[in-house]
Amino acid sequence: MKAQILWLLIKGINRKLNLGLLLSLFLFVSPAIAGYVPPRNQKPPSDYTTSGGPRGCPGEQIPLTVLAPQAYVGHTVSKHPTFAWFSYSPHNTEFWLFEFEANGKPKQIGDPIKLQASKGINKYSLPENHPGLSVGKRYLWQVAISCPNGNLMQKAEFTVVEMSSDIKSNQPKIANDSQKAKLYAQQGLWYDALGEALNLAPPGKLGAVGATLVESLAQSEGQIGKSEESQELQQRIESLKAIANWAK
Repeated sequence: MKAQILWLLIKGINRKLNLGLLLSLFLFVSPAIAGYVPPRNQKPPSDYTTSGGPRGCPGEQIPLTVLAPQAYVGHTVSKHPTFAWFSYSPHNTEFWLFEFEANGKPKQIGDPIKLQASKGINKYSLPENHPGLSVGKRYLWQVAISCPNGNLMQKAEFTVVEMSSDIKSNQPKIANDSQKAKLYAQQGLWYDALGEALNLAPPGKLGAVGATLVESLAQSEGQIGKSEESQELQQRIESLKAIANWAK
């Protein structure tokens, strides 16, 4: 019935209907949980993002995994974004943040943040008293855990982008975190979408919205993996799928 209502609404509207209004209709009529749509202008990450080697401690079924695009540079509109990752077991963890300079090299921002990661989904938000990140800049974040056989780390790159007019016009109409996550996901804003989704989930879990986002992230990186035929990327895709199923 809702799908029929949506069709009648669209049919009766002028063909020149703008994207913002279409997005509004999608957000408030569609009952399905929307997945993540990667940005159209995807850019490859630098060589600094390459982790290499095993990514899990001995005996762990799912390795340390950052819940963010790795095959391309992710997007956010937040100057204080939320970063999330999966840890199969509790670990002493360090979070690092870097900004890429004009010469293409990453420069560390502040001191590493020491955290105690729990089993499952972990997150860290850049505090509001932090000066904040800059629009147009590219950044790299990294988490490292301590294992009996040494430290393991995972990295991802992202850039801060301007908020689109569609998001600005639809934000006042949004009533809850689920709709916010859907809006951001459809605009290719991974960090913002997952941050809102995790607000809905119990500690250590993704929740239904978050699990759908991670599943669609695996699909988006899988498309790149088909062309690159990277074994490490394929292993990561399988890990993302396993996490989405485990942490629902």
